[in-house]
Amino acid sequence: MQAENRCDRQERAVGASPSKYAEFFSVSPGESDSDNINYIPTTLGKNRCWLRDDPGHDSSRRIQMFKICILILIPCIGLAVSTIITLLADATEYRKTTELSNEIIASIKLGNLIHYLQIERGQTVLLVSSKYDKIVFVNVVKRRLETNNAIKEVDPWPINDSTSSYLSNSTSLRNYLDAHRDSVVDMANTTIDSELKFYSDVNREILNWISRRLRNARTEILWNNLVSYQLFLSGKEETGIERALGGVYFSQSQLSHLQILHYYSRLQRGQMSINSSRQYSTYLDNLYKVYVLNASVYDQLQMLRKDIIANTYHQPSVTYASYWFENITMYIDQLKTIQDLTAYYIQAASIRIGNAAYVNFVMSLILLIVVAIVCPLLIYFISKLLNHIQSYAINLADKTRKLERERRKTDNLLCEMLPRSVADQLKRGNHVIAESYDNVTLYFSDIVGFTNICHHSTALEVVNMLNYIYINFDSQIEKYNVYKVETIGDDYMVVSGVPSRLSGNRHAAEIANMAIDLLDVMKDLRAPHKPEIKIQLRSGIHSGSVAAGVVGRKMPRYCLFGDAVNIASRMESLGDASKIHCSESTYNILSNHGIYDFQPRGEMNVKGLGVMRTFWLIGKIITFNTVIS
Repeated sequence: MQAENRCDRQERAVGASPSKYAEFFSVSPGESDSDNINYIPTTLGKNRCWLRDDPGHDSSRRIQMFKICILILIPCIGLAVSTIITLLADATEYRKTTELSNEIIASIKLGNLIHYLQIERGQTVLLVSSKYDKIVFVNVVKRRLETNNAIKEVDPWPINDSTSSYLSNSTSLRNYLDAHRDSVVDMANTTIDSELKFYSDVNREILNWISRRLRNARTEILWNNLVSYQLFLSGKEETGIERALGGVYFSQSQLSHLQILHYYSRLQRGQMSINSSRQYSTYLDNLYKVYVLNASVYDQLQMLRKDIIANTYHQPSVTYASYWFENITMYIDQLKTIQDLTAYYIQAASIRIGNAAYVNFVMSLILLIVVAIVCPLLIYFISKLLNHIQSYAINLADKTRKLERERRKTDNLLCEMLPRSVADQLKRGNHVIAESYDNVTLYFSDIVGFTNICHHSTALEVVNMLNYIYINFDSQIEKYNVYKVETIGDDYMVVSGVPSRLSGNRHAAEIANMAIDLLDVMKDLRAPHKPEIKIQLRSGIHSGSVAAGVVGRKMPRYCLFGDAVNIASRMESLGDASKIHCSESTYNILSNHGIYDFQPRGEMNVKGLGVMRTFWLIGKIITFNTVIS
């Protein structure tokens, strides 16, 4: 199993050997769990003769007093240093929260400016794509006025360290935009891509400045909210570009291949950034649910997005483009509301933290004064607790060693049953939540005629045969990015894309290559106890979505659920010996690679699933590149 291989590699990494491995599961020879638990050293205090001064002599009393003074000064100095460090930390925290509050105010103003630049960008792109429709041009002019007003509201102008000269002050930015509007857009001397790039570059520069300033002023307490805020700004900017490209679709007959890829990329990046921001901040997540998910415009927007993604040919319509623009603008306005409320929330939190830091500063000053009064009490604690501290330290070291041994045992047991990522969560005490995987490929195989082989073999011979076969299988699947889920009898189940997601549909190629390799391994494989019996493998693969999670408490297992599992199992059960039965979904993915040879099997009625088109995966197409490699 992969989990076992990972555990073995971890064991080798720490230098474990087979003889040492027994230490993880049993105590050392001659040692019991109760050893050293109550061990208390008997030598404590033997070297403390420096406390045995004769109080009958003045010199001894002076020496004794000097020692007591030293004992008092040590904690006094330590407390004083600690208090001073706290004072400095509180002062720094107060300064950072003040700076953060100021940066949040600036980000709110600049975020408002970015919002109107996004709207102007969308209308400008719509104007170009509609071939300068008069109605759209009127809207563009209105949006330009709104952008100009937003620039005026950013007062004072906060950006003074940008590398772009047009962001040095509000006048420079206004002149920069006016020059582009008058000499480029209004003169019909531009393209859709040029306008997207122009406005996106301006927004990116402003967003980079906001992110840089917030990062410099970030406090550890508010870091998750600040990260969420920055991700949300990025997601909103991606959605603004999506708005512009969507308007192009409705104002034209169809998006080009590059444009639809660009649109889908912006849609996914925008949703990913917004969803990531919701993960970092509960406050923002609640706002998103109230303002977006519960609003009717969101459902309408999703329907329009599906139309754009389908990219079907249609009659150009400025009316539909305006309708799209209005709906997604309402959505972006909702995002703007969430953005502002989150910014105000962070600002209020930073003020509270600053006030708390100020109070802590005052309390630290009071503590510094009290230190001189409290320190004499340390004499009693030093004399009484020193012996106990050393005893506790020794006992603690012994218990820590035993605890480490138990931890190593638990690690190895978990690794044998579960994936490393799941095992790590269980070790941290986290509840493992089931996850959904949209793009995975599953592999099922069984041995043809296994029941007949079992009738003519003993149970031990069957076990040895399966162990022999699966050892060969396990050594082969280590070459691929797959996870072995389980083996039940002669059934062998493998998945790719779980628990580690693979980009670009690589999961299908991993399973296909593995299936071809396993068939090659089985080509000349025979039963160890009956060499006259040739073992043949029946395989089935399918690509789809599954849910994965840990099932059970006493003996937890990592299991997969979903229709894709059933379909993959049907592909295997309806297949033929020494063939790989492939579903249509997997065929569609693998055919894009152009390196696999398929043979159509035709339509067939799959029990519980209806009529399906299936294919035989013959192998890889031999090309010059494959021969070289």
